Amino acid sequence: METIIDRDFCLSHPRKIIGLFGVDIYLGLLLNKDKSLLERLTDKYAAHGTPMPGPLGNAYRLSALFEFRVARIYERMAERFRDNIAAHELFMELHEEEMEHGRLMLVCYYTVELNPSIEFIPDVRDPAIRDSLNELRDLERRVEELTLQEALEITIGLEKSEVNVIFGKLLNQVDKAQSRLFVEQFKGIEGHSESVPRRINELRQAGALPF
Repeated sequence: METIIDRDFCLSHPRKIIGLFGVDIYLGLLLNKDKSLLERLTDKYAAHGTPMPGPLGNAYRLSALFEFRVARIYERMAERFRDNIAAHELFMELHEEEMEHGRLMLVCYYTVELNPSIEFIPDVRDPAIRDSLNELRDLERRVEELTLQEALEITIGLEKSEVNVIFGKLLNQVDKAQSRLFVEQFKGIEGHSESVPRRINELRQAGALPF
């Protein structure tokens, strides 16, 4: 599974994690493996943080909505193709990765600052954005009708879609140290638009998935 900042990184850099996020976050990761750093941060910010108001804050909430909706589609695909072990595991991995992307957008929602350099602020009132949301909603409803081959091709398309473009552009606009750490780490990970087709192709070559 693609992990932006995993537990091992956090435990290996205690001063950095404590300095950026607090001793409570570090101790939580040290004592309990059940939640990722992003899960703990979204819980903390939801309880004690101040979200960015207005159009900019709404843009990050919108991106989180996109990521969580795609995650839900992958979860349904995993259930739809549960009899194929490779497909089930792939879709569950993608589900967890998209959930982490959504959580990252929520962290950005609490840590982004409005400044003159910010130029990209997508709006749910934009017809293209609404069309994308409607397409995802329709796809979610159709999962049970898909063949595995169709689901795999749709997955490749999703990972090259506007959803990832929005995520990437918004991520690059955050300017607080807490969020910049994720930006820096994200640059070292192969993007989904490249990694997902590669992973699918590898499973196809191994005979675990259909061509």
